Amino acid sequence: MTDADMECRRHRFDALFREHVAGVASYCRWRSGSSSDEQDAVGEVFLIAWRRLDEVPKGDEARPWLYATARRVTANQARSNARRTRLRERLRAHATAAADEDDPLVGRVREALATLGTRDREVLLLTEWEGLTAPEIAVVVGRPAVAVRSRLHRARKRFRAAFESQVPAGDSDAMSRLAARPPMATAPARSTTFPSQGA
Repeated sequence: MTDADMECRRHRFDALFREHVAGVASYCRWRSGSSSDEQDAVGEVFLIAWRRLDEVPKGDEARPWLYATARRVTANQARSNARRTRLRERLRAHATAAADEDDPLVGRVREALATLGTRDREVLLLTEWEGLTAPEIAVVVGRPAVAVRSRLHRARKRFRAAFESQVPAGDSDAMSRLAARPPMATAPARSTTFPSQGA
């Protein structure tokens, strides 16, 4: 891109911003949960517009394009906020459960996770700890959702085998008790270091 092309691009973006920023901000305001979310959303919308300026329609069609972009941005923002709220609730539940340092299930879960390969452990924690769906995990790890589902199925089987191998004889209901626990109650701390292993 020549200097002249870049200058033309800047002029077009500046004009687009001046004409539509107030409307986009108003739209984001009533779709966002707070003023900071609104400002973040507006900034994200125009960042996308700058990066995809060649795709932004000219004239009157630019406005609905920007609003459609704002709709996606604020929807993603709402999902992220909801996920953070759920995580905070789970962390509070974990804080209560963590008071019981003598719970043998916690140690067994950590040991079982440590036997898994890096990718198995990642998808298992993303779904059981973070609450992500297979399509969401696919975006995170950059793999097709069908491949994520397959890996998640294998990871669960490997975890179960590793966990059950640590269960003392006679404790046949250990898996049932584990399944009844909130995920955060037996999840490893984020600072936990596991040995590096292959898939």
